[in-house]
Amino acid sequence: MRLFDDETTIEQLVERFNSCTLPAEAWTHEAHLAMGIWYLRQYTLTQAMLLVRQRIILFNHSVGGPIGFERGYHETLTWFWLKTIEGFLNEFGRQQPLLDTCNTFLKSELADRNRALFFYKNDEVFSLEARTYLIQPTLQVLV
Repeated sequence: MRLFDDETTIEQLVERFNSCTLPAEAWTHEAHLAMGIWYLRQYTLTQAMLLVRQRIILFNHSVGGPIGFERGYHETLTWFWLKTIEGFLNEFGRQQPLLDTCNTFLKSELADRNRALFFYKNDEVFSLEARTYLIQPTLQVLV
């Protein structure tokens, strides 16, 4: 997992994501998670979900990325990661420095890119249904 060197890098990442000027290759797993942390430090979970959904779809469109039902934005995984980050922030605190928050989260098992498979069966989470609207975990409850 690649960690961030400074808060400016994170702030610029979010700014470039929001303005659709981030290069597609910079839209990594770590970038997704840092963006989620940034949003959840500013907004409630519901507000963050609405904004992130909109911005991911706009970003994907701006870089010529996938925007159809088979690829691109994924409703269930977006909710899963925001919900995971929300739980982390509730314990870690929202007032810690952004750099510490991002890097502590990224170093934790919570950031494992395969974490959703502890909560969902593979065929469920990668289904068209899960991509288009939120499905709740079936293997264990996400608190």
